Amino acid sequence: MRNLCALLFGLIILVLTARCGGDDGTSLVEPADLLPEDAEISGWYWDGTPMEAMDQASLYDLIDGGAEEFVERGFVSGVLHSYRGALAGTVATMELFIADQGTASNAKSVYDRRADRLPFAEDISVGYVEEARIDEATGLDTVVLDFWQDRFYVQATLEPRAAAPDLAQQTTIQFAENVSQAILEG
Repeated sequence: MRNLCALLFGLIILVLTARCGGDDGTSLVEPADLLPEDAEISGWYWDGTPMEAMDQASLYDLIDGGAEEFVERGFVSGVLHSYRGALAGTVATMELFIADQGTASNAKSVYDRRADRLPFAEDISVGYVEEARIDEATGLDTVVLDFWQDRFYVQATLEPRAAAPDLAQQTTIQFAENVSQAILEG
C-alpha cells in the first residue's frame, strides 16, 4: 500500500510539473496565444495571419533590424500580427509584437535596452504589467506602447494617430491591457 501511495504521489507530481511547463515553473503559453482575437477589441479585425518566430533565424526574418537585442537576451519565440480598424473615419493599423524571452529578467533587460528607441516615452500604468511606457512623439504619426510582464516583452504600434490622437492612445492602451490580461491568465 505504501508503494502504491508513493507511486500515485509521484505521478501527481509528474502531471503537475508537466502542466506548469517543466522544472522552471513557466507556463506552456506561447506568444501567439496572447494575441487579442479577431474583433475582441471593438472595431479591430485581424489583418492577415500571425507571423511566428520560433528561433533566431526566423526572428531575423520577422524583425530584421532589432532582432539582435532579443537574441542576446534569451529569445525563445515571438509573434508579429497586424489589426485593422478605424480612428475617426480613417483606416488605422495596429501592429503587435510579443516576444517570449524565457525569464522575467530577460524580458526586463529587453525593455531597458529598447528605451533609447523611444526617447520621448512616458511611463504609464497598464493592466498587470511591471513597467510600461508610451511614446507619441518619436514616430511621425504613431503611438508606440511597450512593456514587459512575466517573461514577455510586448510592443504595440498604432498608425496613423493624427486623425484622433486621444482615441489612438486609448486603443493602444486597450490592446496592451488585453495582452496583459492574457499573460496573467496564461
